[in-house]
Amino acid sequence: MGITDFFKKKKDRSPDPVSGLTLASMKKGYFVDYDLKTWEVVSTGRYDWGSGDISYEWQLAAHDDIIYLEREADDEDYWTISRKLPFQTLDQKVKKRFVESDDPPETIVFEDKKYFLSETGGALYYKDNAGSGREVFKWDYADDTEKFWLTIEQWGENDYELSKGRSVEEYQFSNILPSAGKV
Repeated sequence: MGITDFFKKKKDRSPDPVSGLTLASMKKGYFVDYDLKTWEVVSTGRYDWGSGDISYEWQLAAHDDIIYLEREADDEDYWTISRKLPFQTLDQKVKKRFVESDDPPETIVFEDKKYFLSETGGALYYKDNAGSGREVFKWDYADDTEKFWLTIEQWGENDYELSKGRSVEEYQFSNILPSAGKV
C-alpha cells in the first residue's frame, strides 16, 4: 500500500437499497410523496384482463385520505389516481340501468361533468397478488379531455363500486422509500 492509497477513500461496495425505486416497483409498506402528503402503500393488486393484458393497483393511505394509484402498461405507462365514492351518489336512473340491465349508458353526467363510455371488460383481480383471483367487470367513462374518469366495478351479482379519478404523471410522485423492514 502506497502513500497515495492511504488517502483514497475505500469505495462502499454494498448495494444502495433505495436506488432504482420506481412507482411500478412499490410494494406493501413502501412510502411515497404525492400532492403534498406522504402516502403508505397499504395493499397492492393486479387485474388480469386476459391475453397478457395486466394492470396494477396500489392502495395508498395518508393520515386523512385513501387513494388508488393504477398503472396500465401499453407502449408507455398510463397512471391514474382515483377515490372510491358511494355507488348511491350516482343518479337513480343510471344506477338502475346498471343493476337491472346489461346495457350501460353511453354517457353519464356526474357532478356537472359529462363522461363517455370508453372501455369495458372483465378481469380477475388478485389482492396483494395472492389467491385465485376474484371476478370483476369494469366500465370506464372518460370526460372529453380523457383526463378525468369515472369507473364502475361490479363484484359478484349485486356489489357495485364507483370511483372517480384523473390521469397523473409519474414525475408527480417523489421520495419513494421502502419501510424500515424492507431495506
